[in-house]
Amino acid sequence: MIGIYNNRYQVVIRLYALYSLIFFIASLLIECHSAKEKEITIRWQNRRAIGISIPKGFIDTIDADSLEKQLSVRLTNQKTAIAGQYQLGDGTVIFEPLIPFTRGLRYVVWLNDKRLGEVSIPALDSNDRPALLGIYPSQDSLPENLLKIYLHFSRPMRERQSQKYVTLLKNNNDTLSGVFLDLQPELWNPDRTILTLWLDPGRIKRDLQPNKRLGAPLQTHNRYKLVVTASWPDEQGATLEKDVTKSFVAIQRDSLSPNPKKWTLLEPKSGSLQSLDVSFSESLDYSLLTETLSVIREDGANVPGRWQSGEEEKLIRFKPNNVWQSGRYKLRIESRLEDLAGNNVNRLFDRDITRKDQRATSESFTELLFKVR
Repeated sequence: MIGIYNNRYQVVIRLYALYSLIFFIASLLIECHSAKEKEITIRWQNRRAIGISIPKGFIDTIDADSLEKQLSVRLTNQKTAIAGQYQLGDGTVIFEPLIPFTRGLRYVVWLNDKRLGEVSIPALDSNDRPALLGIYPSQDSLPENLLKIYLHFSRPMRERQSQKYVTLLKNNNDTLSGVFLDLQPELWNPDRTILTLWLDPGRIKRDLQPNKRLGAPLQTHNRYKLVVTASWPDEQGATLEKDVTKSFVAIQRDSLSPNPKKWTLLEPKSGSLQSLDVSFSESLDYSLLTETLSVIREDGANVPGRWQSGEEEKLIRFKPNNVWQSGRYKLRIESRLEDLAGNNVNRLFDRDITRKDQRATSESFTELLFKVR
């Protein structure tokens, strides 16, 4: 009997200890949750600090209509409020700045002249930096009437920064001003990883006043260096690891339109996943190359696949998703495809409208036939 009693007693003690532990953990979780409800917290999206949540208990005396008048978010030791929007959430007031908060900085929330609290945006790992994957055109001899330069980054960059972080040097000495158009908004792709820089068209076209007054942005036989400064931040505030440069020499103007009839097609074999290789007689526009070409079957259906430009943008490869079937195909080229000087398949960018040999045509596309055997 004594043994049975002792066993029951030990079971009761163990159950009591277990229940006590459960109660302790539950209390701790409730306490942590309650504490969190009393803190100003950061709202994250895709690793970006896009806003903060302010508990309503901090500001329960404020009407919703007067939030923006009485609340402000400022950088530590700064008096200027950060632009953004306030909105009521579930038990919180949410503030979203126009530009995501910067990593490594601290922000203070104010109610009129009362300091409500502070949040610190964690800094990124020092090795977690964006990279400039390429500057295009990639070749080192470019026509003096070059129209566009592309910067291809590894991840989304902060906008409205190109005038601050991109410089063009002439003969390694002279810093050139007014070379690029100051476009606002800038010309980014939807992912904000590719930026298009336009050299001033008004200075490229020879019959316009900017050209007559300032001359062309580039001049034949001169050497140039494009410098992208390392301090350019991405959308999270991380900067490039180092300055990136591209050196090139300006050669004579390009006054001829791309001519698909001079292109060479290397036909793939039937039943294979070989690429269709298309070689040009010149370098073509890096961005438009992958936008303006398509492969069409004999029945008119598009062949699904992926385009990849080759060395110096003088070659492009089409990799099909499925094996090639025997038959006739068309390579369709949209007429908006341009060379480096902005001359497209239909017309010259800088043309003399009085000359018959420079008049524009109106075809929307050109087609080249090829066979798969």
